[in-house]
Amino acid sequence: MADSDKQCCDHLAIEPAVREDATARLRSIRGHVDGVLRMLERDDVYCVDALKQIKAVQGALAKTGDLILRGHLKHHVVTAHERGDEDAIVAELMDVLKYR
Repeated sequence: MADSDKQCCDHLAIEPAVREDATARLRSIRGHVDGVLRMLERDDVYCVDALKQIKAVQGALAKTGDLILRGHLKHHVVTAHERGDEDAIVAELMDVLKYR
């Protein structure tokens, strides 16, 4: 990213507390995924046990995404009108939500 691009968007960066929380959650999720991989390397793993662990990872990822989305709504979407970029923010959000 060019410095000019970074400077124009610094005000839309993830809030530090949200970034720290999301980072900690993702590190935990990474450990959980590593555990699922170790589980699947065994010959005696029951399918349902693996599926439960995968579902737990999906839930943790969803919660992390919700955390970041909540921060985005709170800190960027509600102030879009003041900045004059509401159309861009709405378009961006719609683009992200189509993947949910």
